[in-house]
Amino acid sequence: MAYSSTKIKDIVRASVDHDWSIPEFQRGFVWKPTQVRDLIESLWLRYPVGTLLIWDSRGPAETRSATDAKGPTQWVVDGQQRTTALCVLSGRKPYWWSSSQDWDQLIRKYDIRFDVHTRTPPYFVVANAATRKVTTSRYVPVRNVLNLDLDREEDQKKLEALAKQIKLDGLCDGMDAMEVYSRLNRLRSIRDQDVVLITVDNDLEDVVEIFARLNSRGTRVTEADIYLGVVAARAPGWVRDQYLPYVKSLGDMGFDVSPNLVFRTMTGVGRGKIRYKEIEQSFWDAATIKPTWERTKKAWGLAVRHLRDFGIAGNSLLPSDNALVPLTALLDRYPDAPFEQTFYWFLQASRFGRYSTSSTSSMEEDLKEIGESSSLSDALERLLAKIKYIPLLSADDFMRDYGDSRFGRLMLYLLIYDAQAEDWDERSMRIGFDAGELLAGFTPQFHHIFPRGYVGDEQPASVVNALGNIALIGPAINIRISKKEPLDYVARYGITEKKLRQQYIDPSFVETRLADLETWVRNRAQALADAGNAYLARLRGNLKLPQLLPTDQASENAYEND
Repeated sequence: MAYSSTKIKDIVRASVDHDWSIPEFQRGFVWKPTQVRDLIESLWLRYPVGTLLIWDSRGPAETRSATDAKGPTQWVVDGQQRTTALCVLSGRKPYWWSSSQDWDQLIRKYDIRFDVHTRTPPYFVVANAATRKVTTSRYVPVRNVLNLDLDREEDQKKLEALAKQIKLDGLCDGMDAMEVYSRLNRLRSIRDQDVVLITVDNDLEDVVEIFARLNSRGTRVTEADIYLGVVAARAPGWVRDQYLPYVKSLGDMGFDVSPNLVFRTMTGVGRGKIRYKEIEQSFWDAATIKPTWERTKKAWGLAVRHLRDFGIAGNSLLPSDNALVPLTALLDRYPDAPFEQTFYWFLQASRFGRYSTSSTSSMEEDLKEIGESSSLSDALERLLAKIKYIPLLSADDFMRDYGDSRFGRLMLYLLIYDAQAEDWDERSMRIGFDAGELLAGFTPQFHHIFPRGYVGDEQPASVVNALGNIALIGPAINIRISKKEPLDYVARYGITEKKLRQQYIDPSFVETRLADLETWVRNRAQALADAGNAYLARLRGNLKLPQLLPTDQASENAYEND
């Protein structure tokens, strides 16, 4: 490890000329314009802006974008945001900037101006429509000054001309042109300030571990980021050309999951583990990763297709994305089996939070059961046994607040989708989350059957917000209903008995008095519970359930009678 210093102008030059690059495991530029502004103001005030960690790889490594003939051996491991921000402030594009990203648009977004007229902070502003319309030279683009090299006569003349123009514009009271020139030169001299570099020459595995232990504004790199970096070194181009584009494609399909979760599904498929340090080192080599990745993509494709068949066109309604890890492992092991019973287990695991919060142990246990199973039914019964106790749905499940019960919202949606419910407006489109052309832009909304504005203080919020008082309808009709009373909006918009019954609403609900609302909501909650139990029983088929406690024999009998 070595310490040295370099000037800001040399940091920018090294980034632009590809003497430095960014390792593939690094993330993109995420700073806000205000953070870029704060950086240049700190430099103006001569405040320290931290060190840069540079990795001298002593050999080739994979970059985020395509490499050129130079093949740099020095990489910005910690300090990418500051380094890129300095390039932005200078108006010079770093080599690693992706060709798919609009550099000119970024420069406009991060257009930082020096307020040459002010004597007090803030000295810099993020340009907006107002500052760009100012006809004087008060707000000077920082990049126009940082790029001036006073060793060149033409740049010297540019700075002098700018100082004179500022005085002609009537700015900087009490200062003559030479004093204004000195002020501008102070800004220009930022390019000559020194920044401390720490250079390491460790192996890549050590570098990503160092990177993981460094904190930048409270953001910590995850274990998956570390091993993704290892794979990037051992399978050149795979992360950049295959892995990240596929994660993006999942988002385009409605499954906006993190790259780390997709990485977990790959180790779940390939080794039945998500504790990466327990996986043998050879797994991270290209010869193993690439075929495992093909299996993982196939499993994801099956998961997306099967979930869509049940009306789930994305992960937004799922109580926990983590449930997708064992699901993809199941679909990899049993790709040709019917999905109904798998979906039953998926719902019950989601219902009881099997993979929420600290779920590593649960996922590892379940991946082990999947790996040791002899058939799909054997795997599912092993997984259900881990839940230990699966009672029937009850009215209480649908008396929960719709904003707090993620499983309740999912179950309500599935029942309404399964009933092929139609929207309550004149178009009568089927209620569903779907990315297809037919429903493009149509997103169902959770609607209070007895609107909050209509109920007022007549009933507590726990009754009004209960799932039993929630329907799913389109956004247009939801806005039109607003806080109207049921008798009014049902008649006004011609909502048919059929449409009401599709959402388990008895048409006579319009006659319900507010004093009786809690009873009505509980009755509908019971109707939803009965429908939910029938729906789950249909999915379950002949799967054996975990052994119930003796006091729950009635529930077991009820399951057997479904």
